[in-house]
Amino acid sequence: MNNLLFAILVNGVIVAIWLYILIKDKEKGLKALTTGWQTIFGMLPLILIIVGLIGLFSAFFSPENIANYLGDQAGWKGFFFVSVFSSFLQIPGIIAFPIAATLYHGGAAVGTVAVFACASTMASIFTLPIEMKYLGKKLPFIRVGLTYLISVTVGLLTGLIFHLVS
Repeated sequence: MNNLLFAILVNGVIVAIWLYILIKDKEKGLKALTTGWQTIFGMLPLILIIVGLIGLFSAFFSPENIANYLGDQAGWKGFFFVSVFSSFLQIPGIIAFPIAATLYHGGAAVGTVAVFACASTMASIFTLPIEMKYLGKKLPFIRVGLTYLISVTVGLLTGLIFHLVS
């Protein structure tokens, strides 16, 4: 099923459900509509940021560079670079996953993409000062260390499974 057909189908189901609710209870139907519009307009800045970041990323990094530095031929160096670099990021999944898809389509290895997606959303070191203030010094470092190890493990296992299956 292509993307356009899927989008039309999902939106058609949503409109049908909304019309059913509107017929059953006009007040709830109108409230659902206003809540939906408020949600869309609330998310619009984030959506524009995502599109902008992906566009900037695509403009600065050609598929050849991505494949050379993060692809299978980069070996452990590309994997290690991404695992360390993405640990410095603190980005939500809604931004990390489209960037990960761009990396993958640009030629990055599957394991490298997996470690990026995990580490960039979980293993941020920028929150350490706040965490240490409230939780002490030991627990935040344990969290970062464990999330980094989990990210690397997920990346390694994903790459291994992908190579075994393909």
